Amino acid sequence: MITLVVDSPSRPIAFPLTGSSGEIIAGSLPDHAIYLPYKGISRRHFGLSLKDGVWWIRDLESTNGILINGKKTKEAKLRVGDMIQAGTVQIRVESSEEFQSIEAPPSSDASQQSQETDKVGMVPLKSAGPVYSFPKLTFPEGFLPCNSQGMLDIFRKIYSVRESDANVLLVGETGTGKDMIARTLHLSSKRSKGPFIAINCAAIPEELAEAELFGIGDKVATNVSKRIGKIAQADKGTLFLDELSAFPYELQAKVLRALQDKSVTPIGESRSIPVDFRLISATNLEPSDLIQAKKLREDLYHRLATVEITLPPLRERKEDLEVLIPPLLLQLAQLENKRVPGISKRLMSLLIHYPYPGNMRELTNILRSMVALAHPGEILDVHLIPGKILEPQDASSLPADPSLAENPYDLRKTVNNLTKGLIVQALSKNDGNVKKTASYLKISTFGLRKMMKRLGIQK
Repeated sequence: MITLVVDSPSRPIAFPLTGSSGEIIAGSLPDHAIYLPYKGISRRHFGLSLKDGVWWIRDLESTNGILINGKKTKEAKLRVGDMIQAGTVQIRVESSEEFQSIEAPPSSDASQQSQETDKVGMVPLKSAGPVYSFPKLTFPEGFLPCNSQGMLDIFRKIYSVRESDANVLLVGETGTGKDMIARTLHLSSKRSKGPFIAINCAAIPEELAEAELFGIGDKVATNVSKRIGKIAQADKGTLFLDELSAFPYELQAKVLRALQDKSVTPIGESRSIPVDFRLISATNLEPSDLIQAKKLREDLYHRLATVEITLPPLRERKEDLEVLIPPLLLQLAQLENKRVPGISKRLMSLLIHYPYPGNMRELTNILRSMVALAHPGEILDVHLIPGKILEPQDASSLPADPSLAENPYDLRKTVNNLTKGLIVQALSKNDGNVKKTASYLKISTFGLRKMMKRLGIQK
């Protein structure tokens, strides 16, 4: 018998061909026996059938056709060593005996999926459910629910000030979701039908900051056209200034004046323009530190922080991760147009214990990486996880152990040596059979091979 082998980003995927009374269909639809969700693959691309002990391949009138060893064909016999080209995908024809240790991808077959789930313990992906009973709050698209007390307190504050015009200052580390909270405030307010104008102050060059915020009058200089500033664009809506302290210290006095007078004066003009807006600002540093460092005017701070809301970092609300990860993975899988049934419980445990110095932004990037590397239909497991999650973390994020206090040692080296010893013992116990060893250790064959390569273990 033969096996079709596709090289995917995360691992080679093998499709063993066994005796079949009917034609095996390959294409981009998930319900096909050979699921190939790649560019250039038609919904029904080619069919495989067994005739007198020989496998034949047949083009099913696909858009891009099939090539066997570089030659376009409608129907041909398959032999070990043949190379099939279908769209952008190259598929090797190999002997099944040589690929017994390669695991076929999870298919739509319920029994096979159930066996894989039982082996690793799977958390299924699902859409985000209702958040809390706040019927008058409107959350932006992509918002994900949370269970922590810290986030519940934030929603209560938003609920309380949603109809107010009071300025709000959001304080929190990078990636804690300040932009999402600002948009929730806007959408839940009486100004929701007006514009939401967001400015990343740190991204604006210092020499352009005043023009960007206040605008430019007509005929100020040659080749300079009139421009409406961001504050004026926020009329009847909400202005969100992210990292306001990045603006020049001298310019902050003009911002304060605009807040007090509810008007702006474009560069080169003497006439003020009245503006009706609500201001939400944000910073990732403590306001008191910014004031002391002369990066934020104290009088401006008091004007900004009529209501001050502090967003907790992700490491302080770990209980949210169990609720955040499945729907976020589902969103990312849909963006990648990839079928991902779930995430293993052991991978979920690793993700929950990681401290996320980059908060939600880092979590999203880690999950996006794993979804991109996974084969369609594959349960996300530990072999897809970025190495930094397995590296030793800052001591403050780990449980205290008195035995380590006076005897520091190389944790990574110790863990690697322990892992290597366990794998070598398991290989010996299973006569060097990689597939049996992987099953014995309750990890995938691919994951074991990857660890063996990293630790320099020879079969």
